[in-house]
Amino acid sequence: MNNTKSIVELLDNVNIDYLTDAEKYEMIARAERSEYIVASIASAVASVKKAVFKMKSAFVSSSAQHA
Repeated sequence: MNNTKSIVELLDNVNIDYLTDAEKYEMIARAERSEYIVASIASAVASVKKAVFKMKSAFVSSSAQHA
């Protein structure tokens, strides 16, 4: 079960009354940017992993035919 919340949802639980509106918006923008970067890296790693698995299975099947 994958129960994840976005960073902005988690920030709703933090007391930020002492911040100005500009600081709040900046904090939210930075949090969303960080979340996007992490998601992009995770997607890239998954793509590379999938490509390596395909290459590995192609090499294994081709070498098994010559045996």
